[in-house]
Amino acid sequence: MTRTLPTAQFASLVYGAPRVPLDDPAEAFHEASRLYPSLAPERLGVLVELARSPALGETVARACRTHDHRPAVGLPDPEPLRGRLDGVLARRRSRRVEALRPVRLAELSTLLAVAYAAVERPGRPARRFVPSAGALYPLEVYVIAFAVDGLERGLYHYNPFGHRLARLRPVEWTALRAALAEPAVIDHAAALLVVTAVFWRSRFKYGQRGYRFSLLEAGHLVQNAVLVAADFDLPALPLGGFYDRRLDAIVGVDGLDEATVYALVLGGAA
Repeated sequence: MTRTLPTAQFASLVYGAPRVPLDDPAEAFHEASRLYPSLAPERLGVLVELARSPALGETVARACRTHDHRPAVGLPDPEPLRGRLDGVLARRRSRRVEALRPVRLAELSTLLAVAYAAVERPGRPARRFVPSAGALYPLEVYVIAFAVDGLERGLYHYNPFGHRLARLRPVEWTALRAALAEPAVIDHAAALLVVTAVFWRSRFKYGQRGYRFSLLEAGHLVQNAVLVAADFDLPALPLGGFYDRRLDAIVGVDGLDEATVYALVLGGAA
């Protein structure tokens, strides 16, 4: 008879005590964002307002930061993906970038389009390739380009409706490295994608639950991006190890209404 070894008691390793402290922040967040039947009536006023206000509905449908006053780079049409889904899933790995090789602008265009482009549909609101609670799309995508053919080095904001990148400003290399828990991950990177969440886009309808929905959506977005990277054989490394305030400052967000929630390191194909 095979003897089964006991699994580690991870809770005791985390908390150092038999039970979770009453003031544990993770527990407090999870409790605050739970959904209970008693909370539903609080959100009815928002649903009524959405139903009777065409202007509000149009605003919700086109949620996006805009930088129309800034110079912009129009992205080329996305390229067709080459592999079958099962093959792409099998090839997907989190890979460090071992050597600096430029990313083609068409590859970046395809990755951004599949990750979060708004696809217009005749007579219907635009939709994106990720599930989004209430189709509220709370996320924004910024690109820090180091070696992308056709792009100057610097910070860009992605417009999912115009499928273009607005150039915001240069990025100081030492400041960016100082914003990462492991700075070496970008030493040979071609680009860093930074995903932020504008939390009130979800919270105005879903309350505290909207914060949880924003984080879930960021995961969907990055998964789409890494699958495209796998199809193009681009090294891609999802990144959660960053110092929030520092990276927020680099992309120019306040860390409250809009804050960094995820990042993705990209390298060029061999």
